Amino acid sequence: MKSFYLWSANQKSTALSRFKILFVLLSLFAFKAEAQAPFFSSKSQISLITCSPGSELYSVFGHSAIRVHDTTSNTDLIFNYGVFDFNTPHFYWKFIRGKLRYQLAIQRTDDFVRAYAMEGRSVKEEKLQLTQSEKRRVIYFLRKNYRPENRYYLYDFFYNNCSTKIWDVADEQIPAELVFDTSVYTRQSFREMLEPYLEKAPWSKLGIDLLLGIPADKIATFEQQMYLPDYLSRNMSHTLREEAIGGKEKLLGPEQVILERDPRRSGLKKPFFTPLLVFGLVLVVSVGITIWGSRGTKRWLDVFLAGLPALLGVVLLFMWFGTNHQQMDGNLNLLWANPLGLIFIYFLLRKSPRLAGWWAGVLLVFLVINLAGWTFLPQQFNLALLPLVFALAIRGADHFLAVCCPLRRITPLSGVK
Repeated sequence: MKSFYLWSANQKSTALSRFKILFVLLSLFAFKAEAQAPFFSSKSQISLITCSPGSELYSVFGHSAIRVHDTTSNTDLIFNYGVFDFNTPHFYWKFIRGKLRYQLAIQRTDDFVRAYAMEGRSVKEEKLQLTQSEKRRVIYFLRKNYRPENRYYLYDFFYNNCSTKIWDVADEQIPAELVFDTSVYTRQSFREMLEPYLEKAPWSKLGIDLLLGIPADKIATFEQQMYLPDYLSRNMSHTLREEAIGGKEKLLGPEQVILERDPRRSGLKKPFFTPLLVFGLVLVVSVGITIWGSRGTKRWLDVFLAGLPALLGVVLLFMWFGTNHQQMDGNLNLLWANPLGLIFIYFLLRKSPRLAGWWAGVLLVFLVINLAGWTFLPQQFNLALLPLVFALAIRGADHFLAVCCPLRRITPLSGVK
């Protein structure tokens, strides 16, 4: 969904690629904007550029940009809203808190296409059907928006990203009435729309599902669906002008492929050890240790099993209350990734089984609510988490039952042998 090219083709290497992936874990990278705002003639063509998904997390949702091609002035540029500057003061802190400003940048089209060719990703173009007056308005807006005082904006994954900015340009700068042909629309939540892109990246899907809260399960409208590049292309191609230009009612012209996709380089390969398999094994081990394990083995299993979710819960609380990421608010994963688990671990390590047992009972209440409401709570949970939640519930019940229903030792009656 973003653009990721800071270096040219002859500069890119395997080591730099690893470095890039490390620093853009949540799918973000940038190139430096080049050149001053250019001159365009009346013969300019303005197009929507859509790039196919790549093989890494930062590129898995594809990318959108605007192309302005002018044969008169021999100018061919890409206007890209999906970039940021690594030299921003306090970069990582702003990135985590959702306060990192993104910007409009410019790149030559041949450089842009060459970079995507290296990753084996396709690039397609759809020309906007505009009058001369509308072209002037759009180009003037892009030139003005590229000024240093205007090019920055506060990014939002669902509502203000490199794809939604393009729709905003078209919607705000085209005076003609635009009407949606919703025959292609299907009711989907923001989260559900991400799933096809992550089908072969189950660990990435798990991470995203852990971070996204209730707002991600809101049904996206036809216009809101354009936060993803493929949907931007599809929905804009089903946007009609009230007044046709040259008999053409559609806002976008026919699709033209600039670069074909190479599946050998851009395809994803599903890993063998998926989250469902790993957490399934955790459940089996937890059941086995609960039945046959020693007291010490159970203790260290619980420290690990309850500790990691508790620490994750602290992170989720911070992302909810300490950042501007509104899509991470109201995260019900806190029902099982409960920070109160740290108190349980404290008493467990202090060898206070009674207090640990009662706190296990508190955690068990949240786990039961999570399991009972798995399908009707207002947030969709990742299916791979189900065996993990069961494992937590089994260990919690083992501690709680030992406190509230202790087994009494049966002694023989006097005179009975």
